[in-house]
Amino acid sequence: MVVNNQPLVSVLVPLYNQERYFGTCIRSICNQTYRNLEIVVVNDGSTDKSGILLEQWAKKDNRIIIVNKSNEGLVKARRDGYLKATGEFIAFVDSDDALPPRAIEALVRHITEKNVDLVIGAITRKLGIFTWGNSKSYGSFPTGQVVNQPELYDKYFVGFFGQACFLFSMWGRLFRKSAIDRALQHTELFPDSIRFMGEDLNFNMRIFPYLQSMYRIDDLVYYYRYGGAVDHFNPHYNELLKMADDRLQLLDDLKYNKGYAPLFGEYVNMFYFRAQQLIDFKQADKDGVIAYFKNELNERKLIPRLMSFIADDGTHNQAALLIQQRDYEGMYNEACKRVRQLHSTWQCNVKAALLWTLEHLSL
Repeated sequence: MVVNNQPLVSVLVPLYNQERYFGTCIRSICNQTYRNLEIVVVNDGSTDKSGILLEQWAKKDNRIIIVNKSNEGLVKARRDGYLKATGEFIAFVDSDDALPPRAIEALVRHITEKNVDLVIGAITRKLGIFTWGNSKSYGSFPTGQVVNQPELYDKYFVGFFGQACFLFSMWGRLFRKSAIDRALQHTELFPDSIRFMGEDLNFNMRIFPYLQSMYRIDDLVYYYRYGGAVDHFNPHYNELLKMADDRLQLLDDLKYNKGYAPLFGEYVNMFYFRAQQLIDFKQADKDGVIAYFKNELNERKLIPRLMSFIADDGTHNQAALLIQQRDYEGMYNEACKRVRQLHSTWQCNVKAALLWTLEHLSL
């Protein structure tokens, strides 16, 4: 539906136990300068006051559509929100994040003027009162240039397999709904197999071959509240490791040969990162970490292909060679080394942040 020459945009918000931040999130959406919005909020079985807050906001703004359901996780919440959406364009917003006032306006202007299927904007990260970073410099995808098929697929699909081209989030961008519908005819964008991790990567990776065009802008369109898998021990991290098998199968199905090498390299890093987590957060002793190594090498379908690749590639990457040789003692030492390096990096970053804060507080 077009109102005052503004096409309808469906903003989809999955909501689960975010009473602390949801007010800021929904306010930022309702206060957008772009007014022709349909705001679909899926209350995924919240047990705190999120549902009450949602009801209060819906009374203030009749553009809000509430979907109440039992808790099934983020992927199904997004799916159920999408099934309710009727807009020409689709934006995803997480319920602990927020939008700058002109975010939707900027995204709609570019997606209509350039007549593309997807526009990606810049994001800023927030931690408490601090904001930093801007993703406009992230990756190799060009800014201010329409990229069409087949170049889009041939050159940039590799970004989903270890070579960063752009962020893999579902937020901070605007999709043409017809492109999502087209992809849904051929692939599973909201799979039951993904519940806690990898949902953004899966969605963007699977829709990408079905996009006809894409455009990237410098406009700030999203405030991301910092947090997630790297900040604490995440018991669901193994879902990302499992996705390595799924992504390998996708490369085989699509015969996208340039994706194999970066996928294998990324898997090696994820393999050790899990061990780093187990060590750093004291979730396992040495025997437990080695048990993780053995289980991963025995269970992961990708491993035989990785072993062959290492042998054929003649790699001198010591971390990968330890996996090929099944040198569990060496793998453990490699993981411990990475923990020490990570701590050293964090100490440098914390020191820099403290110096920056003191400098600015003294102004």
